[in-house]
Parts: sequence; structure tokens; C-alpha cells
Amino acid sequence: MAMVALVLGFSSCKQESDPQYHAPTTFTVNEPALKNQAFRCATDMTDAETFNLFCSQPDYGYSAVCKYSALVSLDPNAPIDEWLPLPNQNSTSAAMAIKTFELGSAVNKLLGVVDQEDFDAHGYGNQEFKCYFKAACEIEGVEGSYIVSDNTVSYDKVMIYYAVKTPAWIYICGDVQNPVTMINNGFTAPSMANFDLYKNNFALYEPEDMIGEKLYVGVFNVTPKEDAANPATSDPGNVDQCAQFRFFTELLGWTADASLGSNEADFYCLPITDKWQAGFSGDIVNQGLGNWGVFVTEPQPLTIVVDQVNNKIFVKEGSNTVTFVGREPEFTPAE
Repeated sequence: MAMVALVLGFSSCKQESDPQYHAPTTFTVNEPALKNQAFRCATDMTDAETFNLFCSQPDYGYSAVCKYSALVSLDPNAPIDEWLPLPNQNSTSAAMAIKTFELGSAVNKLLGVVDQEDFDAHGYGNQEFKCYFKAACEIEGVEGSYIVSDNTVSYDKVMIYYAVKTPAWIYICGDVQNPVTMINNGFTAPSMANFDLYKNNFALYEPEDMIGEKLYVGVFNVTPKEDAANPATSDPGNVDQCAQFRFFTELLGWTADASLGSNEADFYCLPITDKWQAGFSGDIVNQGLGNWGVFVTEPQPLTIVVDQVNNKIFVKEGSNTVTFVGREPEFTPAE
């Protein structure tokens, strides 16, 4: 009997130390304690004001690191594919904090608001809306782990402004050319005096389906240095002959405060000539003043993705369409 107990003990320990994944079948979101308290949503994407939703952790068979988010609707009986997603500011926490701007923007969309005039004509700014919520959870990278809460909860007195999510942008500075306007940058000072030049010609934008993710995409031509373009002086091994570029999140001048570079050192050049044609990826130094460089003898197009959250840059030769798997870009040559 002692031996049997010992064997069973080992069996039990092994089972506990080797948990097995299984798809959860139930998941709940808690009724908000302040569901009857009126609040108004923010009108600015950068506003940090949030409201809360709390949910359970689905039973995946072990204590998994999950990604939590919410869904919102004005109709609790609407098909699930008509509910709109709301990102959780701390995605791994079941105590969700959701920006009120995100909610306000979603309600505008659910109402079918066309523009500010349409919003005002319907008097939506003076109404209280009952908003219904579900929680969603998944283990990133695990197929079939996505689950939506069985139940629905509400906040009953939500007030909104006209709020539309628009893509954010950053700027590229250096030996680059806008392929549409054919305007060259040539390291023009990144100052507000040159705002129109940068905004209209040298901005990388968030894709429409990735707004708020701080993933920026742009296609530009790199333009050769004068010595590189001249056959008599061209030297692919000379880093100073590389076409160079870096990025700025704001036009504050040549300060590091808003700069995204390859290195902390001012005008340091990290050559990527041997990598960018097949596809280059590397680290970004926040507030770095260094450049990336490619050796070219004539203008050549390249596609750039900047991930400001993870401080990563991706560069691919040619004009490409960019799609994302998670935050990882995939490049397809543009037709």
C-alpha cells in the first residue's frame, strides 16, 4: 500500500508539473460597480482617461499569459461580428482599463455618424447611451484560444463627443525623395517652419486598420550622395557615400528629444546596404541621432516600417504593400 501511495504521489506531481492546454468553454465579465454613474468620453486620442471592466480568466488548463480586450455594442442582441473591439491599455490584465476616447469613437461608429455636422444634427452630444460590453481573451499565437464572455454587462449613462480615430504619423529626414511629388528632403531641418514640407511629403502613417498601434509605414526613394553617383569617385565601401535617414516624432529641430535613430551618436551611420534588398530589421534607439545608410548610385524605392512600441525598424527594397501578422510586417511588391 505504501508503494501504491508512493506511485500515485509521483503520478500526481507529474500531472501538476506538466499541465495540458485545453480550449475553455466558459468565460465571464463582471457587472461594473459604477454602471449607473454618468461619464463623458474624451474627444482626443491622446487623452489617458479610462474606465474599467473586470473579467475572469478562462480555464486553459494552466495559468496562461492571456491577452484581454473588450467588445462594445448598442444592441445586446447584435451578432458578435457587429460588436466593435476596444483595446485594453494593459493587455495582459483581466482588470481592463479602456480609454474613454476608444469607447466614444466606437459609439460614433455604431451610430453611423458621418461627420461633425451629422453628429450635431442628431443631438448626440446631449444624449446618454447605454453601452453593452463583452470581454474577449486569447493566448497570442495559440489557434482556437480566442473566447468571448458568455454574458454581457453595461454602462448605462455614457455621453460622447464627436470622435473619429485618425492615423498618427512620424517623419523621415535624410537623403530621401517623395516618389509622388519627387521632392527631395536632403536633411531639411525638422522644424515647425518646415511642417508643410514634412507633413505633405515625408510622413510615415499608421495603416487604417492599425490606428493607435504606433506602427508607421512609408514608401520613399533613397537618393545617392554626389560622390556615389559619380563613377569616378563612387566607393561602395565608403560609409560617407551612403544615402542616410532617421526619423522624428515631432518637428522640434535637431534635438534628440523627438528623434528615432540607429545610434545615440549624432550622424553615426549604420550601413544596411547588404541587407535592405532582401529585407532588413533592427533596433531603434529612442532619442538616438544616428542614421541608417544604403549605398545607391541612383534613386531607388524602399518601404519602411517603424514600430515605436518595440523600437524596431523594418526596411525592404522596392515599393511594397505592407500587411501585419500581429506586429510583424509582411511585404508584398506593389503592382
